[in-house]
Amino acid sequence: MTQRLTVQGTKELNAALERMSEKMQAQVAEVVQETAAGLEAGVKLRMQQSTPTGRTYNRGTISHTASAAGQPPAPDTGVLMGSIYHQMTGPMSAVAGSRVEYSSFLEFGTFKMAKRPAWVPEIEETRPRFLKSIKQILSGGKT
Repeated sequence: MTQRLTVQGTKELNAALERMSEKMQAQVAEVVQETAAGLEAGVKLRMQQSTPTGRTYNRGTISHTASAAGQPPAPDTGVLMGSIYHQMTGPMSAVAGSRVEYSSFLEFGTFKMAKRPAWVPEIEETRPRFLKSIKQILSGGKT
């Protein structure tokens, strides 16, 4: 699963990016990289710090309490946590996501299961800081 932060006015943004100095481009690249890394860390932290209140079940000697509807996924085997990543895809672009297909089922739910959001709340919390940093750079201020 890959989450995208979409910026409206991309034509204007691309034109502004082309006019930026190398220093400004480097600042934007740094903000993009920090934001993507922050999304990865934030999603993992949400999952680790949540106190799941769903069903408790046993697998042999291991007991696990699942997340309830609306809570971030409760870590169990570590596969989901280990699948979460970020990477730069260009000089000023990055992706953050999960390499396991079921992460989108957890995030958005299915017809049998309510959603267990971790990405959407993290993106919504991160977006204002990201936009503020980019605006500061484009206006000549420092981040």
